[in-house]
Amino acid sequence: MTVRWHETPLLDPGMFYDYERAILAQASTGDVPLGFARLGPCALVGVFDDPDRSLRRSFVDGHLPIVRRRTGGGSLYVDQGTTLMVAALPRVLVAQHALTAIIALVGEVIAEALRSQGMSATFTAPNDITDDGRKRGSVFAVRCGEEILIEAALLFAVDIDSLMKTIKLPLEKLSAAGLLAAAQRFAPIGGREPSAVAARIYPAIAAALATRLTMGVAVQTPPAVRIEPPPPGRTGLIPDVSAFLKTQGGVLYLDILLDGENVRAARVNGGVQCAGATDLEQLANAMTGVRLDDLEAAALAAAPRDTLGFDHRDVGYLARLCVERQLLGERLGIPGGAERVTLYSPRRDQGFADLLADVGALLLPYCAKPAWCKWRHRDGCPECGQCAVGEAYRLGRERDLPVTTITRYEHLHMVLAQLRATGIRTFLGVCCTEFFLKRDYAFVEAGLGAIFIDIGGDTCYALRAEESAYRGEFTAEATLDSRLLDQVLRLSDTHDPSI
Repeated sequence: MTVRWHETPLLDPGMFYDYERAILAQASTGDVPLGFARLGPCALVGVFDDPDRSLRRSFVDGHLPIVRRRTGGGSLYVDQGTTLMVAALPRVLVAQHALTAIIALVGEVIAEALRSQGMSATFTAPNDITDDGRKRGSVFAVRCGEEILIEAALLFAVDIDSLMKTIKLPLEKLSAAGLLAAAQRFAPIGGREPSAVAARIYPAIAAALATRLTMGVAVQTPPAVRIEPPPPGRTGLIPDVSAFLKTQGGVLYLDILLDGENVRAARVNGGVQCAGATDLEQLANAMTGVRLDDLEAAALAAAPRDTLGFDHRDVGYLARLCVERQLLGERLGIPGGAERVTLYSPRRDQGFADLLADVGALLLPYCAKPAWCKWRHRDGCPECGQCAVGEAYRLGRERDLPVTTITRYEHLHMVLAQLRATGIRTFLGVCCTEFFLKRDYAFVEAGLGAIFIDIGGDTCYALRAEESAYRGEFTAEATLDSRLLDQVLRLSDTHDPSI
């Protein structure tokens, strides 16, 4: 048996689905087909991902084709600076079939090949190839019948500007300084001569994979491909309630449509990896038709077991978050209000009612203060009555809750440490969801419970100006919904265990 590798000419993005099919077909002979392909510019979406959640559709639509690959993981911006390594391994060749082990094997092979060519490279779990923490590539895998489809995005050159416009990530502003900061997260393989480097790297990876599998290695011609559109995905649904959970393997989302107390339809997605291409669809089917009271148990029972960076406990907790949001929404009495409230329980042992009853402080973002206010970049508020932040201070003062305006990222760390030192176990915070997803480790480190109310308007993430915001220099104005804050605090006043 032999690792047969090839380099394919530049592919139209619409051909990639058929290219994957051709690679899988070649594996039926018992050999390992290995291709190195480049695509025209496109947004390459993971099989489980939702492009509406992962892509900036305002930029992508009409500008870039959206291509769905067969493997999971996050969405990518791909152009000729990215090589997509695609391989198919017959399952009989892999002694350990677990997704984590397969991705680690391939990641270590790629890192070894780069080191053999004098480049610094390490496989970093769960699925990255890095150089001193900077990304050089990522590995993805999925089971397709009797074969395992392996894909890796190898970054020979990175177009930071296009990446930041395409992927809906909390990234730096599109200024020279912001682009430089983002560029420092990557360590492109190609240097000044990507084509020359690729000519050395491709055979090195093929040789390293052949050695690891105890096989021979040979060059072959690229397979014939044509534009063959992928099968249509599941139709979307407009959920009655949604929830999200950040895991080591990516952000998981659960959307449910209700029929009274029963789940009429469910959808699970995210930039995550599962061994089976239909694992999350099967999970959603298992939750459909069950009562809300039984949703967590159904999710735990049907959760896929062979995953990367998350497990059945995460899936069960995600279902519980969804139910909690539905119950909270019924109590708030504000249309869509619960979708703008997120709970954080460090040990996952507190629901909204527990957290509400334990709130001991109120934290507000400076970006919600008017740009003209002399208190915008200072902690405190004179409560002049001209903005929602002043109303928030009044609501906190009436309840003897200490209120703090967070003026910069370092200030947040200091305030969280002070809360913990004074015995406060839970706080009510106002921040955008993007900040929570990007900087959740600040709250994990603090070990405090939290309830977050989302803000809207011109947030630093919407304007791609997060770095200036962290320094306390953001000038646009976000919006704070004081009515929603009031209702949440009123529920906290009641300490109602029925929430």
